[in-house]
Amino acid sequence: MIPRARFIMLNLYHILIDGLFDSVPVVLAFMALALGSGETDVGLVVSLGAALSTAVGLGTGLFSRRFGFYGSVTLLIGLAGLGYLGAAFAGSMITAGACFVLAMAGFAAFHNISFSYITANTERQSLGRVMSDFTAIGDVGRIPLVSFAAFAAAYSVGTMPGWRAVCLAYGVLALCAALWLFYTAVKKSPSADASTQPGNPASDPLPGAEAAPPPRPRRNPFAGFSILKNRDVFLAMLASMLNAFSNDRIFTFLPLLLVAKGIDAKTIGSFALGFTLGSFVGKMACGRLIDIFGTRKIFVIAGIILALLLCALLQSSNLILTVIISLAIGIVTKGTVPVIQTIITEPVRGATVYDAIFSLNSFGRGIINMLTPVLFGGIASMWSMEAVYLLMAAVAALGIVPVLLMSRGRAAAE
Repeated sequence: MIPRARFIMLNLYHILIDGLFDSVPVVLAFMALALGSGETDVGLVVSLGAALSTAVGLGTGLFSRRFGFYGSVTLLIGLAGLGYLGAAFAGSMITAGACFVLAMAGFAAFHNISFSYITANTERQSLGRVMSDFTAIGDVGRIPLVSFAAFAAAYSVGTMPGWRAVCLAYGVLALCAALWLFYTAVKKSPSADASTQPGNPASDPLPGAEAAPPPRPRRNPFAGFSILKNRDVFLAMLASMLNAFSNDRIFTFLPLLLVAKGIDAKTIGSFALGFTLGSFVGKMACGRLIDIFGTRKIFVIAGIILALLLCALLQSSNLILTVIISLAIGIVTKGTVPVIQTIITEPVRGATVYDAIFSLNSFGRGIINMLTPVLFGGIASMWSMEAVYLLMAAVAALGIVPVLLMSRGRAAAE
């Protein structure tokens, strides 16, 4: 099991890197106004940052082998700090954009390394609860950082614009956090990362699970794709990709759907609040239900419920009922985050294999999330927003099929 102090430390760094990542669009908006840029430039920077983060996530195994767990976290937090610090002194949108792309680069790799570390060092019967706590705390904890950035960026600190002050403060905060971890964990205890490597008892094969041999270290970052030859790994990944297609952009297009249904735009904040509360409740609840009923049952039930809720959302014209549906959708969409992180590791055991699986999962979901906004926007233009949500509902139902096809004997939790 992970020592309590180490788990608290991991959650604090999770809050920090999530807050820094989500603050980028907020600070960029104020920066664009100050530098005479527009929404297109902001969107381009955020898209490039997300794309680089997805690409860097493929190197999760390389980071783990080369720097260890603490060293990797130190490096990724340090990169975010350098990005923000550079943006604080940038004189043009191009320079600032490049700095923010750097600040966003380590987001996916941090989560992959953290998920791998938690999975390798947690007993399978309690993995759902631990994973749900980790994902939920990150969601709640990032709110103060994002809120402060939105508030402070609108003011000035002496002669310094607020957005520069925010960048400077966040850059210094991230670099101090990286230096503290380096001197307290990496430098003093270089062997502290041993528990994340193969050979740790928590990483040994369990009865009913295939003991997949860890892949040999290679320089080729695409070598991890070979793990998809495992049928159950492939099916779990396919379920995750379908889940991303049906889940991850529900909130993005929700305001447009509500406006299309004739709901007053002033009430959209109520739906956002309901969805956010549902997301937190879902992550906390679903992870615990995994430990009771197993990942597959929870995933299948969540997929069916989501499909029904999306259809109900399309039919609802009552304001209060629609808010309730939004809350319920938040529960089953974000609630499947710890479920996905658990189910994709069911077919195999081994810390190195976990690195490969989480890297591929974040890469695949990242590609889906880059393509779906364009696809959904095109469908909405050709037909309607209702057609987009009908497609989401259909894919949500389809997403349970790969899980049903997975070999029963290889589910350690069931």
